Amino acid sequence: MQQPGSAEMTSQAGQVFEALASQNWGYILPLFLFYFVGGYFIYASLFAAVGASMGDDMGESQSLSMVAMAPIILSIILISPVIENPTSSLARWMSIFPLFSPVIMPARLAFEPPLWEVLLSMVVLAGSAVFFVWLSGRIYRVGVLLYGKKATLKEMVKWTFSGE
Repeated sequence: MQQPGSAEMTSQAGQVFEALASQNWGYILPLFLFYFVGGYFIYASLFAAVGASMGDDMGESQSLSMVAMAPIILSIILISPVIENPTSSLARWMSIFPLFSPVIMPARLAFEPPLWEVLLSMVVLAGSAVFFVWLSGRIYRVGVLLYGKKATLKEMVKWTFSGE
């Protein structure tokens, strides 16, 4: 004896499996890996810069780490409207902006965005990853030398461009 609604659930499960089977996984999975690695380098370098600028008081890291976490939180919050309308200007802009693209563009790949958007997003992400690694290296170099001194965001910008 079937339970009420089990035929509907079976039908919905079948539709889900059909949708999954219709995806171009040979295209999606390598791009997903690229966005994962690019996002990892960007956010790891941001958190390395925050860690290098910390002194003895670990409580001071809260304000700086929130600056690094805000784009991740915002992109997770805005992923629903992007999935509902993957061709919107919000979706396009967030796919290209390097702090949002590691989360947003993999979600859009199932909807087959134009190739130029994917390529532009990849170039911007790769360039930004290189830039953020360089930036955090500069901050890390000075931050480690000045261990124990409380660093502000203004000082971190000064460390980046002064070459001290």
